[in-house]
Amino acid sequence: MKAVVIVPRDGEQRPTLEYQTVPDPTCQASELLVAVKAAGINRIDLARSTAHGGPAAGKPLIAGLEMAGDVIATGSGVSGFKAGDRVMGMTTGAYAEIAAIDHRVAIKIPDSLSYDQAAAIATVYPTAHNALVTNGQFAAGKTILIQGVTSAVGIATLQIAKALGGATVIGVARPNPKADALADLGLDRLLISGTDNIPAEVSRLTDGKGVDVVIDMVGGSALADNLEAVGLGGRIVNVGWMGGATGEINLDNLARKRVSLIGVSFRTRTLEQKAELFSQFVRDIFPLLEAGTLRPIIQAAYPLKDALKAQDTMALDQHLGKILLHP
Repeated sequence: MKAVVIVPRDGEQRPTLEYQTVPDPTCQASELLVAVKAAGINRIDLARSTAHGGPAAGKPLIAGLEMAGDVIATGSGVSGFKAGDRVMGMTTGAYAEIAAIDHRVAIKIPDSLSYDQAAAIATVYPTAHNALVTNGQFAAGKTILIQGVTSAVGIATLQIAKALGGATVIGVARPNPKADALADLGLDRLLISGTDNIPAEVSRLTDGKGVDVVIDMVGGSALADNLEAVGLGGRIVNVGWMGGATGEINLDNLARKRVSLIGVSFRTRTLEQKAELFSQFVRDIFPLLEAGTLRPIIQAAYPLKDALKAQDTMALDQHLGKILLHP
């Protein structure tokens, strides 16, 4: 099969991507083999590292962490799936014509969704749901600040927050020529990082109370603003570190406001924990997807062989929505 392989470069820290012919994956007892119709690109893909699991001995390290496609084979220990089922999910080796995924974390694609839409949902919307609803305890009538609102997870968080009846949704982003489109998705106010006084604007927009929840894709450089902007008893949920993995925090403010600072990640979860997370996502969000209330925003789709070009486009930070690959 054809796949996009992470290849080290002599003398350079960061590997490159190469479109190669590699052996088809084998189907383990608990796995599905899927003919990939669309694969999604995530920011962590740009690191081209083994952070999400390296290859087995002697096997190529295929890039990619999410895909959608058709089941072509099932392992001996699989139940609930059969050849021909349309599925989506988070798995390694997704930049390929065929990918393997454990059936416990595979999700059947509703008839109302295309393969592209499913691939754009597979990682981003479960991440947003877990951060916002499970850990942020967000509900109708609450207010929220989304740091990195133009990112794919930021957009999904905005959409879910509005669909759940959020009172005020405030977003923060670096300058992006496409960001005005977020108003059509329900964003109440867009603040520009480095230009606007984030805590002061949040205070004004919430009548001095601060927001109930902060969902943060930025990390270290936004930490101080997040703590100033969140209200008494509020929650700050960190998802990403686009602005750095470290930062200073005023522990007196944290204690005085009784703020919960929470980190979320898929990397340290067991398969069983991931399966439960996806089950909660399907329960809460699938009705909104099936009704058309939520639809992912897709920026562009590239042929699989152009994965390096697609990643370079993402690195410019001028897109809005998901970038996909088509085998």
